[in-house]
Amino acid sequence: MKKTSLLTLVLLTFLSFQTFSQEENVDAQKDTTTSKDLSYNEGDIILQLGTSFGYYGYGYVGSRSGFTLPLTASMEYGITENISVGPYLGFARWSYEGYSGYKYSWTFISLGARGSFHYLPYFNEIFETDLDESKYDFYLTLIAGIEIRNYSSSDNYYDDYYDNDVSGVFGPVFGFKYYFNPSFSVFFEGGRGAFGYGNIGVSMKL
Repeated sequence: MKKTSLLTLVLLTFLSFQTFSQEENVDAQKDTTTSKDLSYNEGDIILQLGTSFGYYGYGYVGSRSGFTLPLTASMEYGITENISVGPYLGFARWSYEGYSGYKYSWTFISLGARGSFHYLPYFNEIFETDLDESKYDFYLTLIAGIEIRNYSSSDNYYDDYYDNDVSGVFGPVFGFKYYFNPSFSVFFEGGRGAFGYGNIGVSMKL
């Protein structure tokens, strides 16, 4: 009788332990899946490539004869569950043909750092919305850097007027991403970016 009771106790203990372990594994799997499915997670590496528009521009004499779209690139690393930081880089070039065959061009290089606060979970909570956090990413970015402007021409007539210059770039940017899959998205950013006050492009999450 004692042997039977002892065996029953051991069996019940084993079954309880197995049930508890399975529940823990299911919960862990759910947590992992939820984390991986979010549009932004701590530890993510986010690469962006885009083009700016609305740039205040340079060149006031003659007609534009050629240009390179203002290209921007950035990389951010998720240091917390809401904040990512990293460098950015931008390049643009415009050429002009003035009167009497006069030609000149501007080259722009912008570089610096940016930090983003990803706030969609708070947005959903505060406004009691149910936006899909695996598809959408709302973020507020602050950039700080420099812009290098270089002027060149076929003669030195305007050299004193158009000096080469380096100026600071600083400002807030409001951003939005839509993910087609867990790794690939399109984005729009409005605010004082690397160039201009609008930026559109594609993003990849590693």
